[in-house]
Amino acid sequence: MIYDADTWVGYWPYRRLPYTSVADLLREMDSHGIEKALVASLQGIFYTDSHEANRELYQQVRRHRDRLVPCAILNPTYYGWERDLKQCREEWSMPVLRLIPQYHGYKLTDSVAEEIVSAAHELKMRVALYGRVVDLRGRSPLDHSRQVPSDEIISLFKKFPGATFMLLNSTPLKPLRGKNAPKIYQDTALMHGGFGAGIENGLKTCTVDRLMFGSTMLLRYCQPAIIAVNRLKLTKSQKDKILFKNLKRIVPEIG
Repeated sequence: MIYDADTWVGYWPYRRLPYTSVADLLREMDSHGIEKALVASLQGIFYTDSHEANRELYQQVRRHRDRLVPCAILNPTYYGWERDLKQCREEWSMPVLRLIPQYHGYKLTDSVAEEIVSAAHELKMRVALYGRVVDLRGRSPLDHSRQVPSDEIISLFKKFPGATFMLLNSTPLKPLRGKNAPKIYQDTALMHGGFGAGIENGLKTCTVDRLMFGSTMLLRYCQPAIIAVNRLKLTKSQKDKILFKNLKRIVPEIG
């Protein structure tokens, strides 16, 4: 069984994607044996009002909620995000908020980041942060995004003792220590290199109990992610934690 913590639908403005729709995503999931996935809309990164993408996503996946769990994307610098966040959670049952500060014009050390994380936690949503969305080495000259520095991520985490966070498509982050340290669950999306060697190196800092499978499709092909996990020299129980159990623990709505 595989649950994917990191999938997308929609269009990327800087290059053509071979697959873009919910139907495409479901076919790709079937072909790779992925039963369920968290998904967000790429339009949420680029629309001036990200919430319009959340509305579109809700309509697109409403008949596939047995397999696809929609994630909200909101920009805390845009007016009315508080109302939009409540609608995502209370009306559309979105259990995860993805933050994309590198495209939305703020830093995780800014007060708006703390405000939207606090509001999400009050609504019992999980907050997912992106280290990066795409590889910066191959980006378009028009794409001015950045990779969020680890110290910026840690600075935000430390403001929420005991909270649980998801860290997606990011370099491995050492677990924070202390009795009330935040719990950080990280996906494998940036550890696929070396046919599993990248994940093995990542496990030196991120334990099996805190690692989740993430493919980043439909932005990238899924097969390297599957191969990387399958080649790990771990027990079946350990692989199951990575492949679905850890994600199911922190986002029980995935079923």
